[in-house]
Amino acid sequence: MAKKKKKSVHLPHEVITEILLRLPAKTLVRCRSIYLWNPSTGIHRKIPIASNHNTSKLLLCGFAYDTIADDYLVVLGSYKYIVTLDPVYSPVNLEIFSLRANKWKQIEVAAYLPYRKTANSVEGPIVGLFLNGSIHWLVCNYETGENFITSFDLKEMRMSEIALPDDFCMELELYYSLSSIDYDLFEFCGHISAWKVEMQTIEIWVMQEYKVHSSWTKTVHFSYDPAPSFNPIYFTNCGDIVGTVGDGGLVKFNDKGVMLEYRSYGDCFFERSQMVVYTESLLSFPGGTTDQP
Repeated sequence: MAKKKKKSVHLPHEVITEILLRLPAKTLVRCRSIYLWNPSTGIHRKIPIASNHNTSKLLLCGFAYDTIADDYLVVLGSYKYIVTLDPVYSPVNLEIFSLRANKWKQIEVAAYLPYRKTANSVEGPIVGLFLNGSIHWLVCNYETGENFITSFDLKEMRMSEIALPDDFCMELELYYSLSSIDYDLFEFCGHISAWKVEMQTIEIWVMQEYKVHSSWTKTVHFSYDPAPSFNPIYFTNCGDIVGTVGDGGLVKFNDKGVMLEYRSYGDCFFERSQMVVYTESLLSFPGGTTDQP
């Protein structure tokens, strides 16, 4: 008796895209295949798994373009975590993937990197902000408890630290505690900015001159109508602030805290996923294809 052949299931490309967009970063890291994708053109390229994928926990991730080498780069920072009565962290190790060379390379950094997530980071790795030729992350020093910005300079291939505003006041809390305080980085009119949301009040600080601590300026501070887990991701040319909310949507406020617009994008809670802003481009990257994987 002939065996019945198993019927293969084919999912349309747009369905696969919707599934991947809704997956949290932690789940994506576990996928057997990871792709770099340009939403504007549909061009994508498969990225090989980093060498320490199965032995370390991913803490930092970032994507950048090297204008000098005309190369796209993926930067990952990972660490080993030992679960004991007193959790033990190892220093962060950095790896960089070059699309042009199609390989990962261990980054030798002179600085000791005792980093972990800030108290309210979402599940999965911290997504870096690429600005001024560097990738920036908001992290915590697990030895001192201090929160600050760490940056990786693509040209110099080195890490450095940027102090937060003196009055930013980030409270240290247990990683898994419930809190109404959240904070992160985003780009504000071409400048690196730090925002904090606490009890329906948002505060945005802008570094007017890069890496000059005295140039930190509180630019926005207002209370807004209750919205669960509001997290700013973009500042419009009109001065409005667009962000995500925990009930599965995008919301836009003006600088007075008045809600101007709300758009639902499905049951995709902020605690389970991350959203980032990208710049539309019709340019292709090395080795990219529009063929379905």
